[in-house]
Amino acid sequence: MTKLLVVVSSADKAKIGLALAFSKNQKAAGHDVRLIFFGPSEAMVAKDQELAASVKEAFPDEKPRACVFVAENSGVKEELGKIAELVKAGQYITGSIDEGYSTIS
Repeated sequence: MTKLLVVVSSADKAKIGLALAFSKNQKAAGHDVRLIFFGPSEAMVAKDQELAASVKEAFPDEKPRACVFVAENSGVKEELGKIAELVKAGQYITGSIDEGYSTIS
């Protein structure tokens, strides 16, 4: 089984949608997929209802992650916390790499 960490940093809605579709398809193929929103993507996901629904569809059993510090600085901590688990991104990313996940952004 392939272990993937998808890092989504773009604020472009189409790119975020592509990352979500990719993640959903890879999970359906049996791969172990983690996703973290980092940087500008966080505010976009928090404010766009269509993207929020896509996140829940791609990750129905477990919330993806998002950087708590970016969420706080962007003023979207409360909204984003409903969609993603807020974590320290640096620790989560390096921890995932240590666990054998390959990163894709």
